[in-house]
Amino acid sequence: MLRRLVEALAARPQLFDLLRWTLEGGYAGHHRVIKVVLPSWSGPVVDIGCGTGIFARWFDPADYLGIDISPAYVRAATRKYPQHGFAIMDARQLDLPDGSQRLCFISGMLHHLADDDVARVLKEAGRVLHPDGWLVVWEDIPTRSRWNLIGRLIQRLDLGDWIREPIAYRRLIEPHLVVESEWLMRSGCMDYAVFRCLTKSRSGPAPVQ
Repeated sequence: MLRRLVEALAARPQLFDLLRWTLEGGYAGHHRVIKVVLPSWSGPVVDIGCGTGIFARWFDPADYLGIDISPAYVRAATRKYPQHGFAIMDARQLDLPDGSQRLCFISGMLHHLADDDVARVLKEAGRVLHPDGWLVVWEDIPTRSRWNLIGRLIQRLDLGDWIREPIAYRRLIEPHLVVESEWLMRSGCMDYAVFRCLTKSRSGPAPVQ
């Protein structure tokens, strides 16, 4: 019954946004991750699996494109941020030119996909990245503290059936991109693994340490 309630909330973008904002501490952890990349960033960025565009405001509208497979979420994002670009698109087959994006990021989407589909998404992200571009991924991982009872409950109710350990995400990423750095992140009640990745055609330090 509780899972059906979550499914009903997910179908109502505004209510689902409010629920996520509450459980994830106002997205404070997510914003810290973005700030690692943003201070010196410029150029095209694609938000893969953008949902309702909760991170769009951190990016110049001229550079940002949010894509999601859900028409309802894309409509909600466009209403909130009419100056930003949004498009209905399947992340497994991006309608974007090779090497066209300086930054791609994926937040909380891969745990909704089985391994084969994750591989397709990451392959596409690698394809559209500029040779000097960066991919930043942060994904749900099993709750680290046994005392985080709310986090454990939320993960049991999560609509994503593939919440993985950090090593499992890394193994999915590595055939397609180079993991330059990774760390754990907490936002509200939720735990994440963060991966900052570069294309296989180069290596070197991240733009901001």
